[in-house]
Order: sequence, then C-alpha cells, then structure tokens
Amino acid sequence: MVITQEIKDTIAKAPFVPITTVSAQGEPHMIVVGKVAEIRDEDILGFGIYKMEVTQQNIKANGMMQVVIATMDGGPKGFRLSGKACIEEKLVLFKAEKVEMLL
Repeated sequence: MVITQEIKDTIAKAPFVPITTVSAQGEPHMIVVGKVAEIRDEDILGFGIYKMEVTQQNIKANGMMQVVIATMDGGPKGFRLSGKACIEEKLVLFKAEKVEMLL
C-alpha cells in the first residue's frame, strides 16, 4: 500500500493539488485541481474532470502522471506521488506507484 493514512490525512488538509502529465513528445504539463474527489482502494486517487483537454490528451498518450499533496496545516508536510493515470467517465483515476516525502 503506497497511500498511507498519513498521506490520506494530508490529502484532506491540502488546499489544492498540482498534477503533472507528460505529452507524447516528453513535454510536462502541470495544472492545479481543487481537491481529490475520491480515494479508492489499491492506491487510486480520483480527480473530477473540468476541461483538462491537454491533461486528458497526455494521459491517453502515455498515462504518466505525478501528484503533489502538501499542506501547512499543523506544520509543513508534503508528498510527491508518481504513477499511471487513466480516464474513466468524468474522472481522472491515478494509481500511485511511488511516494517521495517532500517536507
């Protein structure tokens, strides 16, 4: 299990969540989403899709994605999650495969 309870607690406190995808040409594309819409079993985070045209293209091209979860609430704490994403209906589903502590 990559997404621990500590990460889930940080997700709940994060004021916004930056996500980065990569184009087929290797160009990074970062956006900011409001919140994690849901946390599923097996280390999957769901993000509601609002536009995200380039993000969706990049996910369809290679699925590579990183998510940063950070907060200052209770002292600085942050994590970078790396893994693969896919599109399912109106959600980006991201499966975290690796976690790095940032703060």
